[in-house]
Amino acid sequence: MMKLAAGLFAAAVSLGMLPSAQAETAYPTKPIELVCSTSPGSTAAQWCQLMAQVLAKPDILGKPVNVNYKGGGSGNEAAVYVQQRPADGYTLLHANASWSGYMNLPTFTAKPDDFEFLVKVEKFVYALATQSDSPFKTFQDVVTAAKLKPGTIAVAGNKIGSIHHKHVISAFKAAGAEVVHIPYEGSGDAIRDLLGHHVPVALGSIGQIQPHVQSGKLRALVILSEDRSPAFPDVPTITELGYVYPISHQWQGIFVKKGTPPEVKAKLREAFAKVVNGPEYAEYLKNSPHVEKAFEADEAKLKKSFDAELKDYRAFMQANGIL
Repeated sequence: MMKLAAGLFAAAVSLGMLPSAQAETAYPTKPIELVCSTSPGSTAAQWCQLMAQVLAKPDILGKPVNVNYKGGGSGNEAAVYVQQRPADGYTLLHANASWSGYMNLPTFTAKPDDFEFLVKVEKFVYALATQSDSPFKTFQDVVTAAKLKPGTIAVAGNKIGSIHHKHVISAFKAAGAEVVHIPYEGSGDAIRDLLGHHVPVALGSIGQIQPHVQSGKLRALVILSEDRSPAFPDVPTITELGYVYPISHQWQGIFVKKGTPPEVKAKLREAFAKVVNGPEYAEYLKNSPHVEKAFEADEAKLKKSFDAELKDYRAFMQANGIL
């Protein structure tokens, strides 16, 4: 009887009816889905595509990685989708610093504890821009106009609760001015409407803005960072203009559903480490003036930093009437 039971168990494992150590170490055995929480035209979307392309290489994961865009609901659509999938490492959730705001919104039904922070990959740098024929020649011109007519200047950015939203409010609040933040599904949509003269000012990554500055269509007004960008050496930073406040930088990273096997998470972290140390990522950095490498894979450090960001953004949202 014992021999029969052992034989049945072995057969079940071989047929995939039961988990096995061999099955865990074999990960991945099928295509992986990367759920990108933005619109296809954004710089974050380009990042998702790059990650998917390089992760799929034979010497990294060796399986197709398919990007699925779910930018609705300030990240909630993407989070709920991943929340409903198995915790097996086959559904990766693109996340960024904006999630510290999204997860504080009452409309965000998924909870921070539903996910585990897998890796942080890089940091994005943003700027405010206007049309080249705009009467606003400098950031101070926008501030002056906003002070004359508070709440009338529209500034396009990303979703409510995003780091873009925080950038806009923080910069103008530090300058003593009030503007209206216009939320979009992604910064690509905000820049599109800026180019179409539907909004007077927009926030976008330096990489998004640069080609339109070079073509003569846009003018960069201010860099929302502590240091100037080599892409715009003549454009001042917000701190250079005398507006000092804690700048919350956007990062790009990956969450997985809580309960994902440690062996699978270890393989994924190893895979992302290979990506950021590979030639494709080096070329991406070379051609992306808005990106700074900031790789981190220590789970305890990542959890601690994100918990602090959640708390900080909640206090910010309460102080500025978002909550």
